[in-house]
Amino acid sequence: LRRALVARDRGCAFPGCDRDARWTDAHHVRHWSHGGPTALDNLVLLCSFHHGEVHETDNWTVFLDDDGLPTFIPPRHIDSEQKPRRNRYHRRQ
Repeated sequence: LRRALVARDRGCAFPGCDRDARWTDAHHVRHWSHGGPTALDNLVLLCSFHHGEVHETDNWTVFLDDDGLPTFIPPRHIDSEQKPRRNRYHRRQ
């Protein structure tokens, strides 16, 4: 599962972060305590800073888009239109 996450995300999936996969942990999009499975379609790689940001603020929405890639919607105070964002550093080649 970890290898598949690294192959897909290539590092921290948070928009603008360039942290290598070695510095990341798997984040459950739908938390496991709420019934979220530990499966590729429910996990994204995040560095410790962004993992905390997503968990502690609850202002970022994380989901996998139609292409199966991690996508983030920022809080209104960052983007009033809340446009979905992906990490350009880790796109599929």
